[in-house]
Amino acid sequence: MTSKVQKLQRASLNSPIKIEVNTKYKTVDTLEQNYLFRPAKVKETYLIYLLTQFAGKKTIIFTSTCNQSLKLALTLRFLNFKAVNLNGKLSQQ
Repeated sequence: MTSKVQKLQRASLNSPIKIEVNTKYKTVDTLEQNYLFRPAKVKETYLIYLLTQFAGKKTIIFTSTCNQSLKLALTLRFLNFKAVNLNGKLSQQ
C-alpha cells in the first residue's frame, strides 16, 4: 500500500481492517489504480469521460449496490461500451 493510499485510508475510514493475501501473488506492473472525489451530481458524466479516455483498456468499476451495478452496466451498453454486471448478491457485511 502506497503512502498516498494509507493517508486516504486514515482520512476516510473508521476502524479499517487490513487483509493481506499470500505474497506469492502480486499485481502486474502495468496495473493503474485511481480514486477520484467528484460531486455526486456529475459522477456518471465524469465516469463516461474517463472510460472514453481509457478506451481499449479493461476497467473494473465498484458500486455500492447490486442495483447500481446493473443500472451502470445497462447505461454503458446503451452508450456502446462493452459492459458486464457481476455481483454475488451478498450484503456488504
